[in-house]
Amino acid sequence: MAKHINVSIIGKPNVGKSTIFNKLIGSNISKVSEKSGTTVYPILFTNKFKDLSINLIDLGGLKKKSKSHENKQQLITSETIKQLNYSDLVFFVMDGSDEVTKNDKQLFRLILNKLKNVIIIINKTDLIKKDLKRKENYFKFFFDKNYPNILLKPIFISALKTIKKEFLLKKIFDIHSNSNKIFNNQIVNKVLKTIIEKHQPVYSKNSRPNIKFLRHVNSKPMIFKAFGNKLTYLNREYKNYFVKQLLSNLNIHNQIVIIKYINNKNPFKKN
Repeated sequence: MAKHINVSIIGKPNVGKSTIFNKLIGSNISKVSEKSGTTVYPILFTNKFKDLSINLIDLGGLKKKSKSHENKQQLITSETIKQLNYSDLVFFVMDGSDEVTKNDKQLFRLILNKLKNVIIIINKTDLIKKDLKRKENYFKFFFDKNYPNILLKPIFISALKTIKKEFLLKKIFDIHSNSNKIFNNQIVNKVLKTIIEKHQPVYSKNSRPNIKFLRHVNSKPMIFKAFGNKLTYLNREYKNYFVKQLLSNLNIHNQIVIIKYINNKNPFKKN
């Protein structure tokens, strides 16, 4: 297993990315400003946690597509996407005093499309003390409802006042360790049985789709293959339910999961 991990800090402008970066490395290396576009090129610093080298990368704020045509912003976008391709894990930072914006949605979709592990950080909680519980429920509901193929627990912090450095470094370490795991057939099929017993697929075309066997085939990205009959008739609602239950039962957090449904195949049959 590799002894290093590349962690990029990504978000729209002025959500506190550079402040978080500086707090995690214990030095004011990255310039902090309320002015958009302060960070242009990636700023890297390597930290050590246990036996893992953590390469932390502070990146410029990304604007939504309609506002990304200026030369400077195009450079920031280019450098950020380049770095994202090499990232193993992303800190996606959002402003807790704001609602989820179109810009946030575009950036998060970009991260998921690249199949990156991700930690959601809701910053600036010092600005929403009286409204914190409602905001916690708001962000948790948003990610749970809109992104069924990843299990997320947003972390709420104030980078200026209360940031738990050791907690975040340990979180990185744990995700790195878990991202190399392959679950054996016995474990995943015990989970499959639990999911099916709780809620079977609904009837379609006068018959019920039947998931018979599940196999974990890849860790980066995390891919499972589901074998069975009439799986092309599984509707979106059931697929969303199935992947959420799988993630929950296997305790897989912060990692995007792909399930490939395969009809009428015996996984033990030799080619």
